[in-house]
Amino acid sequence: MKEDIKKIIDWSLDNLSMNSKDASSLVYRTGMAESGYRHLSQMGSGPAVGFFQVEPATIDDTWNNYAVYRKPIMAVLKDMGFDPDDSRMRVMSSIALQAAFCRLKYRRDRLAIPPADDIHAQAAYWKRVYNTVLGKGSVEHFIKANEESA
Repeated sequence: MKEDIKKIIDWSLDNLSMNSKDASSLVYRTGMAESGYRHLSQMGSGPAVGFFQVEPATIDDTWNNYAVYRKPIMAVLKDMGFDPDDSRMRVMSSIALQAAFCRLKYRRDRLAIPPADDIHAQAAYWKRVYNTVLGKGSVEHFIKANEESA
């Protein structure tokens, strides 16, 4: 399954014209840290969806404040099946959309994605940008989740 997930991530990022070895690695590792590719709904009572545990508020913000101002991105997301009126279910039911919204979360950051061969830097970047100071994840968790998948 790991190789299939990586193919879907690359396909999604290629369609967004935002693929690179560093980006693909970070998106894949994000899924490992967030769900281990085992959960489509957040454990407990949280609202996050998909393997990448994208928050509905993040989906809506990305769509309303980023994608709609970038017509090619908006078109790609719609071609992948995204519908802003049914955003939560559309993302939860599509690994490609999950990967796309994960990538777009990172794309909106001002700093470049750290190199794929520096898991410590990618872990710190994930914590700052994706999991944030409010998230329960840690740099150590990200590294451990991804060492086990290697």
